[in-house]
Amino acid sequence: AETRLLRAKLILEEALETVKALGVGVRVTTDDGTEVDFNHVDHLDFVAQGEPDLEGVVDGCADISVVTIGTLIAFGIDDEPVLEEVDRANLRKFAPGSYRREDGKWMKPPGWTPPDILGVIERQKVAG
Repeated sequence: AETRLLRAKLILEEALETVKALGVGVRVTTDDGTEVDFNHVDHLDFVAQGEPDLEGVVDGCADISVVTIGTLIAFGIDDEPVLEEVDRANLRKFAPGSYRREDGKWMKPPGWTPPDILGVIERQKVAG
């Protein structure tokens, strides 16, 4: 269950970061009509409910991939160089000094640098 909870949190966290970067806010209306801005997963409790549906997990992950790649295309970005840069940065998270928290999330080692997304974008602009 711990792995499922971590993966669910990471998926939603990345989705909310992307939605915010798109310049969009998410607001939830509670049963009593109260509106609450929904912009961070730290305010949520993730609870395992039942057994996972592997077919549904695979379908959902594939759909998320299609939607996110489509978003890059809509902004005129070639996805392959971006994914390569992000993969390189993520692999550097496993260098000496990194560690895994109790919830299963890997923490970056000292000196870790994030992916150079702006550099990838600029190279794509130059390449035309």
